[in-house]
Amino acid sequence: MLPSPADHVAISALFARYCLTLDVNDVEGWIDLYLPDARYEVYGRSWEGHEGLRKMSAGAPHGLHLGGPPVVEMDGADRARITRNLLFLEQQTGVSRSAVYEDELRRTPAGWRIAFTRCQFITPDGLRDRPDR
Repeated sequence: MLPSPADHVAISALFARYCLTLDVNDVEGWIDLYLPDARYEVYGRSWEGHEGLRKMSAGAPHGLHLGGPPVVEMDGADRARITRNLLFLEQQTGVSRSAVYEDELRRTPAGWRIAFTRCQFITPDGLRDRPDR
């Protein structure tokens, strides 16, 4: 099921904030995009809840996050499944990594929030949990 125009705009804005909060190192603003019990899978690891997201972000490199538009599939009135791509340019080294994300969203009184994220890197051998570098 396709999202309403209002939901598509709200979900697109959520992922724009996702990139921008990371770019300006606004960890708490980024964490606020997630539900308190959210799960994030990257590099073959799973991070649980807001505290897990804080720990993950503490060890992550800084840089520029360039996100493509999300593909939104509604899973009922208050749930959505998202597929999106992202190009990351690391600040210190200039190394780039490209990835495909799968997300699950929930509508809350505060708007759409992320319940689950899985990041897989685009490699010559296809999508992988770790980049080649």
